Amino acid sequence: NACRIPPTGPVIFVANHTSALDPLVLQAASRRRLIHFMMAKEYYEKWPFRYLYKWLGVIPVNRTGNDTASIRAALRALKDGEVIGMFPEGRISEDGRLQDGRPGVAMLALTSGATVVPAYIRGTRVHAGMVNDFKKRARITAFFGPPMKFEDLAGQGRDAAARDAATQRIMGAIAALRDRHETDAFRRSSAVAVEQRQMPEGPVAEEAGKI
Repeated sequence: NACRIPPTGPVIFVANHTSALDPLVLQAASRRRLIHFMMAKEYYEKWPFRYLYKWLGVIPVNRTGNDTASIRAALRALKDGEVIGMFPEGRISEDGRLQDGRPGVAMLALTSGATVVPAYIRGTRVHAGMVNDFKKRARITAFFGPPMKFEDLAGQGRDAAARDAATQRIMGAIAALRDRHETDAFRRSSAVAVEQRQMPEGPVAEEAGKI
Protein backbone atom coordinates (compact mmCIF):
# COMPACT_ATOMS: atom_id res chain seq x y z
CA ASN A 1 0.00 0.00 0.00
CA ALA A 2 2.79 2.46 -0.78
CA CYS A 3 0.17 4.30 -2.83
CA ARG A 4 -1.07 5.69 0.49
CA ILE A 5 1.97 8.01 0.65
CA PRO A 6 0.74 11.59 0.01
CA PRO A 7 2.52 13.04 -3.05
CA THR A 8 2.68 16.55 -1.57
CA GLY A 9 2.55 18.36 1.74
CA PRO A 10 4.20 17.73 5.11
CA VAL A 11 4.29 14.06 6.07
CA ILE A 12 5.64 12.12 9.04
CA PHE A 13 6.42 8.44 8.48
CA VAL A 14 6.10 6.29 11.61
CA ALA A 15 6.94 2.59 11.87
CA ASN A 16 8.09 -0.15 14.20
CA HIS A 17 11.86 -0.28 14.63
CA THR A 18 13.61 -3.66 14.65
CA SER A 19 16.70 -3.19 12.48
CA ALA A 20 19.21 -0.70 11.11
CA LEU A 21 17.68 -1.52 7.72
CA ASP A 22 14.35 0.10 8.57
CA PRO A 23 15.11 3.59 7.17
CA LEU A 24 16.23 2.06 3.86
CA VAL A 25 13.03 0.02 3.65
CA LEU A 26 10.82 3.07 4.11
CA GLN A 27 12.85 5.16 1.68
CA ALA A 28 12.64 2.40 -0.94
CA ALA A 29 8.86 2.55 -0.68
CA SER A 30 8.82 6.35 -0.90
CA ARG A 31 10.33 6.55 -4.36
CA ARG A 32 9.22 10.09 -5.16
CA ARG A 33 9.84 11.79 -1.85
CA LEU A 34 13.04 11.98 0.19
CA ILE A 35 12.57 11.12 3.85
CA HIS A 36 14.54 13.17 6.38
CA PHE A 37 15.02 10.73 9.22
CA MET A 38 15.58 11.76 12.81
CA MET A 39 18.57 9.82 14.15
CA ALA A 40 20.29 9.53 17.52
CA LYS A 41 23.29 11.85 17.56
CA GLU A 42 25.70 9.09 18.59
CA TYR A 43 24.94 7.25 15.34
CA TYR A 44 24.81 10.39 13.22
CA GLU A 45 28.38 11.35 14.17
CA LYS A 46 29.97 8.03 13.28
CA TRP A 47 32.63 8.50 10.60
CA PRO A 48 32.37 8.29 7.59
CA PHE A 49 28.56 7.92 7.59
CA ARG A 50 27.95 11.41 8.94
CA TYR A 51 28.78 12.90 5.55
CA LEU A 52 26.16 10.68 3.91
CA TYR A 53 23.64 11.49 6.63
CA LYS A 54 24.25 15.21 6.18
CA TRP A 55 23.77 14.91 2.42
CA LEU A 56 20.47 13.04 2.98
CA GLY A 57 19.22 15.70 5.38
CA VAL A 58 19.18 13.45 8.43
CA ILE A 59 18.30 15.34 11.61
CA PRO A 60 20.51 14.37 14.60
CA VAL A 61 18.78 14.06 17.97
CA ASN A 62 20.42 14.38 21.37
CA ARG A 63 18.74 11.69 23.45
CA THR A 64 20.34 12.79 26.73
CA GLY A 65 17.97 15.73 27.23
CA ASN A 66 15.40 18.10 25.74
CA ASP A 67 16.83 18.68 22.26
CA THR A 68 15.05 21.82 21.06
CA ALA A 69 17.43 22.22 18.10
CA SER A 70 16.32 18.96 16.48
CA ILE A 71 12.66 19.78 17.14
CA ARG A 72 13.04 23.17 15.46
CA ALA A 73 14.82 21.57 12.50
CA ALA A 74 12.03 19.02 12.07
CA LEU A 75 9.33 21.68 12.33
CA ARG A 76 11.10 23.82 9.70
CA ALA A 77 11.26 20.86 7.35
CA LEU A 78 7.57 20.11 7.82
CA LYS A 79 6.69 23.77 7.33
CA ASP A 80 8.49 23.59 3.98
CA GLY A 81 6.34 20.59 3.00
CA GLU A 82 9.08 18.00 3.51
CA VAL A 83 8.85 14.41 4.76
CA ILE A 84 10.14 13.35 8.19
CA GLY A 85 10.81 9.75 9.22
CA MET A 86 10.51 8.74 12.87
CA PHE A 87 10.36 5.56 14.91
CA PRO A 88 8.07 6.38 17.83
CA GLU A 89 9.45 3.62 20.04
CA GLY A 90 12.58 5.76 20.34
CA ARG A 91 15.01 2.86 19.92
CA ILE A 92 15.50 -0.40 18.09
CA SER A 93 13.55 -3.27 19.63
CA GLU A 94 15.93 -5.89 20.99
CA ASP A 95 13.62 -8.83 20.29
CA GLY A 96 11.46 -7.55 17.43
CA ARG A 97 8.30 -6.95 19.47
CA LEU A 98 6.53 -3.60 19.39
CA GLN A 99 7.43 -1.38 22.34
CA ASP A 100 5.60 1.58 23.89
CA GLY A 101 5.55 4.79 21.89
CA ARG A 102 7.07 8.09 22.98
CA PRO A 103 5.30 11.45 22.55
CA GLY A 104 7.82 13.09 20.21
CA VAL A 105 6.01 12.14 17.00
CA ALA A 106 2.67 13.29 18.39
CA MET A 107 4.13 16.64 19.42
CA LEU A 108 5.48 17.28 15.92
CA ALA A 109 2.26 16.16 14.25
CA LEU A 110 0.01 18.31 16.45
CA THR A 111 2.28 21.36 16.20
CA SER A 112 2.85 21.19 12.45
CA GLY A 113 -0.46 19.75 11.27
CA ALA A 114 1.44 17.20 9.19
CA THR A 115 -0.14 14.01 7.91
CA VAL A 116 1.09 10.89 9.70
CA VAL A 117 1.56 7.72 7.64
CA PRO A 118 1.81 4.54 9.77
CA ALA A 119 3.81 1.56 8.55
CA TYR A 120 4.75 -1.90 9.78
CA ILE A 121 8.01 -3.53 8.70
CA ARG A 122 7.98 -7.33 8.60
CA GLY A 123 10.76 -9.82 7.99
CA THR A 124 13.82 -8.22 9.58
CA ARG A 125 16.18 -10.36 11.61
CA VAL A 126 16.75 -9.76 15.31
CA HIS A 127 18.88 -6.64 15.71
CA ALA A 128 22.59 -7.55 15.80
CA GLY A 129 24.17 -4.09 15.56
CA MET A 130 24.21 -1.10 13.23
CA VAL A 131 26.71 -2.84 10.92
CA ASN A 132 25.88 -6.51 11.46
CA ASP A 133 22.25 -5.96 10.43
CA PHE A 134 23.53 -5.45 6.88
CA LYS A 135 25.51 -8.70 6.78
CA LYS A 136 22.60 -11.15 6.60
CA ARG A 137 19.97 -11.45 3.90
CA ALA A 138 16.33 -10.97 4.82
CA ARG A 139 13.07 -10.79 2.90
CA ILE A 140 11.46 -7.60 4.17
CA THR A 141 8.03 -6.16 3.45
CA ALA A 142 6.62 -2.78 4.50
CA PHE A 143 2.87 -2.39 4.96
CA PHE A 144 1.27 1.07 5.06
CA GLY A 145 -1.93 2.12 6.76
CA PRO A 146 -4.31 4.99 5.94
CA PRO A 147 -2.80 8.47 6.45
CA MET A 148 -3.78 10.02 9.76
CA LYS A 149 -4.78 13.59 10.59
CA PHE A 150 -5.41 15.05 14.03
CA GLU A 151 -7.77 17.96 13.37
CA ASP A 152 -9.45 17.51 16.74
CA LEU A 153 -6.10 17.93 18.51
CA ALA A 154 -4.49 20.47 16.15
CA GLY A 155 -2.26 23.05 17.82
CA GLN A 156 -2.14 21.16 21.12
CA GLY A 157 1.43 19.93 20.81
CA ARG A 158 2.30 21.35 24.24
CA ASP A 159 -0.63 19.66 25.97
CA ALA A 160 0.39 16.37 27.59
CA ALA A 161 -3.08 14.84 27.38
CA ALA A 162 -3.34 15.64 23.67
CA ARG A 163 0.12 14.20 23.00
CA ASP A 164 -0.77 11.02 24.87
CA ALA A 165 -4.01 10.65 22.91
CA ALA A 166 -2.25 11.13 19.58
CA THR A 167 0.54 8.74 20.60
CA GLN A 168 -2.03 6.05 21.42
CA ARG A 169 -3.66 6.48 18.01
CA ILE A 170 -0.31 6.31 16.23
CA MET A 171 0.87 3.19 18.07
CA GLY A 172 -2.59 1.68 17.64
CA ALA A 173 -2.34 2.13 13.88
CA ILE A 174 1.07 0.43 13.81
CA ALA A 175 -0.20 -2.39 16.04
CA ALA A 176 -3.21 -2.88 13.76
CA LEU A 177 -0.90 -3.37 10.78
CA ARG A 178 1.17 -5.81 12.84
CA ASP A 179 -1.90 -7.80 13.86
CA ARG A 180 -3.00 -8.00 10.23
CA HIS A 181 0.29 -8.79 8.51
CA GLU A 182 2.82 -10.19 11.00
CA THR A 183 3.36 -13.95 10.59
CA ASP A 184 5.81 -14.39 13.47
CA ALA A 185 3.74 -15.37 16.53
CA PHE A 186 6.32 -13.96 18.93
CA ARG A 187 6.39 -10.55 17.25
CA ARG A 188 2.60 -10.40 17.21
CA SER A 189 2.74 -10.01 20.99
CA SER A 190 3.75 -6.60 22.32
CA ALA A 191 6.28 -6.43 25.14
CA VAL A 192 3.66 -4.92 27.46
CA ALA A 193 1.15 -7.69 26.77
CA VAL A 194 3.74 -10.40 27.48
CA GLU A 195 4.79 -8.73 30.74
CA GLN A 196 1.16 -8.55 31.86
CA ARG A 197 0.65 -12.25 31.13
CA GLN A 198 3.78 -13.11 33.12
CA MET A 199 2.63 -11.14 36.18
CA PRO A 200 1.90 -13.42 39.18
CA GLU A 201 -1.70 -13.72 40.35
CA GLY A 202 -3.14 -12.86 43.73
CA PRO A 203 -1.73 -10.54 46.43
CA VAL A 204 1.75 -10.60 44.88
CA ALA A 205 0.36 -9.29 41.61
CA GLU A 206 -1.50 -6.54 43.42
CA GLU A 207 1.65 -5.40 45.18
CA ALA A 208 3.63 -5.57 41.94
CA GLY A 209 1.03 -3.41 40.22
CA LYS A 210 1.60 -0.69 42.82
CA ILE A 211 5.31 -0.39 42.01
